[in-house]
Amino acid sequence: MKIIVAATDFSPNANQAAHFAMQLANAQKAALILVNAFHFWPTNPAETGGNFPLSVQTMHNESQHQLLALASELHTQYGNDVVIKCITKEGYAIPSIREVAQLEKADLLVMSVVGSAPQSAQLMGSVATEMITETPVPLLLLPPSATYTEIKNVVLGIDLNTPPDAVVLDTALRFAKQFGCVVNVLCIQDEPANETAKHKSEHIRHLMGDVPHTLTIQPGHDVYETLLQFAHTNKVDLIMMMPQAHNWFKRLFSEGETQRVARLTDVPLLAIV
Repeated sequence: MKIIVAATDFSPNANQAAHFAMQLANAQKAALILVNAFHFWPTNPAETGGNFPLSVQTMHNESQHQLLALASELHTQYGNDVVIKCITKEGYAIPSIREVAQLEKADLLVMSVVGSAPQSAQLMGSVATEMITETPVPLLLLPPSATYTEIKNVVLGIDLNTPPDAVVLDTALRFAKQFGCVVNVLCIQDEPANETAKHKSEHIRHLMGDVPHTLTIQPGHDVYETLLQFAHTNKVDLIMMMPQAHNWFKRLFSEGETQRVARLTDVPLLAIV
């Protein structure tokens, strides 16, 4: 892992996620990019001028000032080994963050699930949960309660009814090797004793290769409850999920399982794409 991007709106939870990203960058010997996106809403054309108190340039400068202050805070607290770059983008959050992740060739994007609107995040989701369907790189989503700890025990949720994409699974295993963790594969299946389910699970076990792992087939109709209960029972540091691709029409009317888990979980979640 060479480059970690952390997006912040300067809310306490988002800046806490930046602290998490900094500690992870330290552990992985990676560079850290702090990014903030702002969107300017002038009430009349004259307000776009450079002298207006809330001009685009003024907002850009203020964003850079806050990013540099955050970078200084991180260096003061965790040392200067990690190179930090600050990027301000004018535009809507999701496309702006996506563009930075792509242009900077990020290996990981880190965001807080809860930004500046904590009350609505659990009910309706947030920019971070919407980012799951838009991110070009693996996305680490952090709940408000998350504090950095060495990642040693991970649960990887797999739907046996939809075989995982080989490239995406390989990415998940690459992260596991970088973390040096044990992967607890959880296959949620209505009929765990079914021979087809057993055959598919053995195929998954074969694909795990030399990564230390366990594999459990567990019945359950609610992915969120089953996965989180398993995570708490096994005291995992991280949940890994591989979001399934949906067309725009389905995304318009329903959230995916990864989005729902991210919206409600109290355990950090890594969405692998």
